[in-house]
Amino acid sequence: MSDTADAESLVFSRRQFLGAALGAAALAPRALAEAAAKTSAVAARAGTPPLETVALSRLAFGPTPAELDALRSAGGFNRKRFAAWVEGQLHPESIADKDCERRLAAAKFETLGKDLKTLWAEHVLKANELRDKSLAEQKSFDAAMSTAAAVAVSSGAKTGPQRPAAFDDNKLRLQPVRELEAATWLRAVYSRRQLGEVLADFWRDHFNVYAWDQQIAPVYVPFDRDAIRRHSLGNFREMLEATSKSPAMLFYLDNALSQSANPNENYARELFELHTLGAENYLGTKDRREVPGFAEGAPVGYVDGDVYEAARALTGWRVANGHGVDDTGEFLYFDGWHDRFQKIVLGRPIQELQPPMKDGRVVLDLLADHAGTARYVARKLCRRLVGDEPSGALVAAAAKVFHAERRRPDQLRRVVRTIALSDEFRTTWGRKMRRPFEVVVAMLRATGAEFAPSDAFLGAQGRAGQRLFQWRTPDGYPDDHTRWGGTSPTLERWRAANTILSNGWDGVRADVFAQTPSKVRTPREVARWWCARVLGRPAPRATTDAIAGFLAQGRNPGSPLSDAMLKERLVPAVALALMSPEFQIS
Repeated sequence: MSDTADAESLVFSRRQFLGAALGAAALAPRALAEAAAKTSAVAARAGTPPLETVALSRLAFGPTPAELDALRSAGGFNRKRFAAWVEGQLHPESIADKDCERRLAAAKFETLGKDLKTLWAEHVLKANELRDKSLAEQKSFDAAMSTAAAVAVSSGAKTGPQRPAAFDDNKLRLQPVRELEAATWLRAVYSRRQLGEVLADFWRDHFNVYAWDQQIAPVYVPFDRDAIRRHSLGNFREMLEATSKSPAMLFYLDNALSQSANPNENYARELFELHTLGAENYLGTKDRREVPGFAEGAPVGYVDGDVYEAARALTGWRVANGHGVDDTGEFLYFDGWHDRFQKIVLGRPIQELQPPMKDGRVVLDLLADHAGTARYVARKLCRRLVGDEPSGALVAAAAKVFHAERRRPDQLRRVVRTIALSDEFRTTWGRKMRRPFEVVVAMLRATGAEFAPSDAFLGAQGRAGQRLFQWRTPDGYPDDHTRWGGTSPTLERWRAANTILSNGWDGVRADVFAQTPSKVRTPREVARWWCARVLGRPAPRATTDAIAGFLAQGRNPGSPLSDAMLKERLVPAVALALMSPEFQIS
């Protein structure tokens, strides 16, 4: 996002916010509205916050007061301490996470530790068995009733046996993904391994799978655990193969059906366009021989012909789902479905009659090794961790590491380190808008909320536009401000702030009065203290004045409020801080 576009977007957000403050306060000074109208683009732009706030806003889901205090202790959070903190986050296994683990254990999730074969047996095969049994019972009942009906009528009976209820197999099939959704929220809010959670969220979008389908929901847990999380700081080529062999991906993009007689190109298309080279390296329908570099076996981009050939190379990669094979739900290479003949992908001939899976693995190798993949994936990581329009220099630096270290087991850790320790990461601010998931997690973390995700809470996230694992198309949830800055997403953010602080959802409680120091009692002090607490930095005067005006309700904002007055007004006042444009950006 350009500085001008960023500033204009923030001006609009500030006017929305000030309008909300005026509407809530009713008695706020008219001068406030006039000041909002005169706010210039330059004044609206936020300065770069302290480094600890930048770190916790981009490499985590927002600061908590405790984390800010810890980073600011022992002489402040300088670049050396920042580098050490980043290194710790890059090795999440080294970070004790007892509080989060305790909360996960208390939730009594039943499915998250199950392996793929067990999930298939207990949430697919068992669901099928119980559904078929229920249908048989209903059929038997209907047959018996057709005979008994005449008897019941002749005897004058007004009631009879009740038809057996249908078995809801959907509940059993969806249990794993429902539990994973709740666990993902708990980890995002409470885990100390914050960078790991941010990257898991990033890679789930990069390799997006709509998880709430009956066929996919039972097997989505191992997709998240074994294909995404296990490799998010590891090697991209290994992650690429893990996702390609995941039953969730095989079902979602139809490669589970792809065979030599009828190759399905859905997965191959997204493999090129979204997972590796990106649409930026797509050269259309031209003859592959016309692509620069083709003759040397190093084409600069890809064309439709490469997609078709890759689809042939990946035939026979399917799921063991009982159709002529074992019924375990595991990945299966089925040689009888594989196209064994010669192919050419990205200028590289693949000879006929290769060993099992060799054709597909050559395709994955070619894509993971391509310089275009390095640039595309590096740009997406820079966009997530720095800003909507990262500089060409930062993307080039990250892509250079991605490509040079592509054989290393910790390739992606090295790329993320390069981005996080760059000057651009430290010195830019306000070029990202938090998405609905990110902003609500940040609200829960900033307010010290006690949180357990209820059905009502998760449903509200759906209305905000970002319920986890529910983006239907393969491109994943959008990662730029143009998708999330409209009226509807803004209103849902505001509703979330109010509902969290008013304890309007089961399982959510935030006592903001108890957290307010007893010496902080004037409207001006309260506004400044709470803005600094939730933002991790002082807020612009326009924001604190708006909130102080609401708290004062026409009285002197420098005069103390009684405890009764503060209790009555504090929840909507803190909600206004969470609604502020400064809270929406990173």
